[in-house]
Amino acid sequence: MANTINTTLRQQSRLPLSLKVKYTLRARLERGEWPVGTRIPTLLELVEEYGVSRATVRAALDELEREGLIERTRGKGTYVIGDASKEHWLMLPTDWSALIGHIEHLKVTFTTLEKGKGELPVEFAGKPVPGKFWWTSRVNATEGVPYSMNTVYVAQRLVGKREKEFESQPVLLAMQRLHPDQLHSAHQTLTVRSADAVVARHLNIDIGMPIVRVIRVARNAQDEVVYAAKVLYPAKYLYIENELKPFEPT
Repeated sequence: MANTINTTLRQQSRLPLSLKVKYTLRARLERGEWPVGTRIPTLLELVEEYGVSRATVRAALDELEREGLIERTRGKGTYVIGDASKEHWLMLPTDWSALIGHIEHLKVTFTTLEKGKGELPVEFAGKPVPGKFWWTSRVNATEGVPYSMNTVYVAQRLVGKREKEFESQPVLLAMQRLHPDQLHSAHQTLTVRSADAVVARHLNIDIGMPIVRVIRVARNAQDEVVYAAKVLYPAKYLYIENELKPFEPT
């Protein structure tokens, strides 16, 4: 078993070996293999199990300790102090009302990175969209934890002289309050990507960690795009819940 793990860890990858060990240990924490209060194997036991150097395991444990998941005490060992299995606390709603309610529940605070006016990027609608859009790029947080990075576009004619209202609150909530009659249909797509240096810095995650990219587009009754957003979430926080209806008997 140890030889299999060691071979897997050393397979070609751009990730440093210490990060591979970290993510392997983190997966065991997420599975609940070591509950809070549990003493995990010693440094030497992990070295033997994974077939790597002491320095590699020590670096992996340093990262887990920095994330608040473990605590090391000289002479006593390493104990689990954080419940990694409960880190998936951020729900990705699958309907508009739930999305609005979820944002209100999070009590969002945000930092504005950039803002401006211009055309809607083609990636949102798959083709050029006429008209100008007001846009803003932000990092959103709840209870001091950055949980998403987004760039949001709103049709300029809907923003008008109420720009300060859009700038002072989550844009989706402003749209729902100011222009509910313009929100006729909406669509979102989800893909899994890797965090680059900029995203990693703003979301306080490691470069290369999985992130979920969500593209949302809302249209009015005339099928015009009135709202669009690209939202990046750390995958480690996110969960999705859907109701699945059984197949109807034929």
